[in-house]
Amino acid sequence: MENFRELIIDAVLSKRIKNFKDIESEGTRKRNICSYFNGKICRIKFEESVVSSWLSQEGITPHPVLCYICPYFSLKEEESIKSSLFDIYTYYAKLKESVEKELQFIESRVNNFVYSSVSLKRRREELIYLLDDINEKIKITTELIKLSEYS
Repeated sequence: MENFRELIIDAVLSKRIKNFKDIESEGTRKRNICSYFNGKICRIKFEESVVSSWLSQEGITPHPVLCYICPYFSLKEEESIKSSLFDIYTYYAKLKESVEKELQFIESRVNNFVYSSVSLKRRREELIYLLDDINEKIKITTELIKLSEYS
């Protein structure tokens, strides 16, 4: 039954998410080394069940796509967390806003020849890469929210 539920989620998400296989692989890697995941159950309690490959009384086995977007990824033990897809969306929206502000500041400095340095240009490139990653995670989170409304 666990594989059946995961196959359904895979079929739906693979049509909606670009580079689905890469995202699924990265999510699986993150899930397997996250301290919240004990090999079967995740200690993070999500309100939506659509993001789980398996449900039980103890918790959920998260789908790799959820692990890919999860901002709570951790290598150290912490207490259980309660969250939702809306919490994840809010987290990335706020992060996007702060990255965009920093990027605007850096671009104003880079355009001024006096402040144009290699480190500022490198930081600008890092922020652009981070912003692309955030936008991708917002898009995936939005797709998962849409799916959760149908379940």
